[in-house]
Amino acid sequence: MSSDDASTLIVRSVLLLGRRLRAARAEGSVSLSTIAMLATLHRLGPMPAWRLALEERLQPQSVTRIVAAMERDGLISRSRNGQDRREIELALTPHGRTVLSEDIRARRAWLEKAIEACLSPDERETLIEASQIMLKLAYVEAGERPGEDEE
Repeated sequence: MSSDDASTLIVRSVLLLGRRLRAARAEGSVSLSTIAMLATLHRLGPMPAWRLALEERLQPQSVTRIVAAMERDGLISRSRNGQDRREIELALTPHGRTVLSEDIRARRAWLEKAIEACLSPDERETLIEASQIMLKLAYVEAGERPGEDEE
């Protein structure tokens, strides 16, 4: 399989699986942008809005609008940074954690059911290995080569 064919297959697979996972979300769920920001705050901890924008690769204006809605909905809180009182940090609230875990739970339930129904044990192992490799690709910045900073 050529590199072109492989990249086409990967893009198609990722897009279709992503679409299917989005469809598994509960009716009336918060936006995917909100879920992504909640997940970043969960993974990396409290941070200022500018860093959240950087982590999510969004314009600060977009983050400002989404952060305002998340705060209004009780998903995040704002507080002063302990070391730099001028800086405001955003943090998940218990309600934000619940919303995030419910969203993840719904998608994970669909995926686990689909894996169990469609894949052999060998295919499951291959999928795990491929997922680890795809995560490597997902974190590569433009111009970097996978594994460059690994020893």
